[in-house]
Amino acid sequence: MRFNKPAYPTVYFSEEIWVKCPKCSKPALVKTELPKYIIPFPRGHKSVCNCNHCGFQETDDNNWSGYLQGFVNQACGNCGSGISHTTKATKEPYEKSEITCSVCNDTRDYELQWYRYQNEKPTDPYFGFDLWLQTNIKDNVLWLFNINHLDYLNEYVGAKLREDDGRHKYSMITNLPQWVKSRKNRDVLVKKLKKLKCEFQNKTVDDKV
Repeated sequence: MRFNKPAYPTVYFSEEIWVKCPKCSKPALVKTELPKYIIPFPRGHKSVCNCNHCGFQETDDNNWSGYLQGFVNQACGNCGSGISHTTKATKEPYEKSEITCSVCNDTRDYELQWYRYQNEKPTDPYFGFDLWLQTNIKDNVLWLFNINHLDYLNEYVGAKLREDDGRHKYSMITNLPQWVKSRKNRDVLVKKLKKLKCEFQNKTVDDKV
């Protein structure tokens, strides 16, 4: 099988994203009206999350529920040298972080500035809700926005011939981690994707009964 699909960026699949409802934990749908320009990340988009099970709705994407990353970028309180520090992504921000100056070795607490973290986490990029379509593979997490996203990845993973013409730095394929691109993981990935798709389809069918 040959993979020669267009070099879509991941955001191409983000108009409809299935998430875990933060209220009832059942599948909820985030729908987004994307602007004309979407790379590297859309600005001026309009998003709404609706859960048909409990009635939950969110329209204000300023109410971020996802991961945050803290930053310190200021002068050392002792010697005045520049201090630059970045925390790990977390959903539980804290006020200060203990940092040691690399010049004078003075250690003290510095206040953190927190910003949204949207990279490499199984959350939607608009509200930060946990994605519904995700599965563990060894020590990694494989996640998708919707079934079209899943099918696109499945075609790439299952292909014995992968054409790279037209790839660019924002394309989804270019930015896949190496463990997904590795041919030695092809069988387990295809099996996991098939199982994930079946589980999702069965779940959504059951919910409509």
